Amino acid sequence: MYPVTLGFNEAVKRIETLLKNGHSAEALVTSVFTFEKTMRRSLKLAILGRGFSLKQSDRLIERKGFKELRECWDIFEKDHRPIHDLVGNDKWQFLPRAVEMRNRLVHGVEVFKLAECELFTGHVLKALQQLHTRIAEEYGRDPWSRMSGRRSPALQWVL
Repeated sequence: MYPVTLGFNEAVKRIETLLKNGHSAEALVTSVFTFEKTMRRSLKLAILGRGFSLKQSDRLIERKGFKELRECWDIFEKDHRPIHDLVGNDKWQFLPRAVEMRNRLVHGVEVFKLAECELFTGHVLKALQQLHTRIAEEYGRDPWSRMSGRRSPALQWVL
């Protein structure tokens, strides 16, 4: 939704502005997209840390949605933890429903009450902040910063 050059804090501010101006459905859609983008970029950091090249990391995560990113997260995460361990179950529990709501809104399948959209946007923002903070702390890089990586892989062959 928002370019990385805009920065994480500005993206969050724009979502909060949508909420403040009564655009709760748009805020929900944008917050879930922003969470997925942060999730994708965080996973890319982990993949690069495993020794894959930048091109390989792109191929590994291209076109993956929320479910696929969640399923392969622990494969590349440095301590093999599932993503909900980083975000915290108290925040993670609302994300699958928020993703489902976003998908149904985007595809025109269902319309939700604005109060419900606002509630779930708040949950997504809390999870987004937590994920961003934990990745920056544990990986030493902001997932919203410019990505740089090796041109050729540095993977080890272990049998």
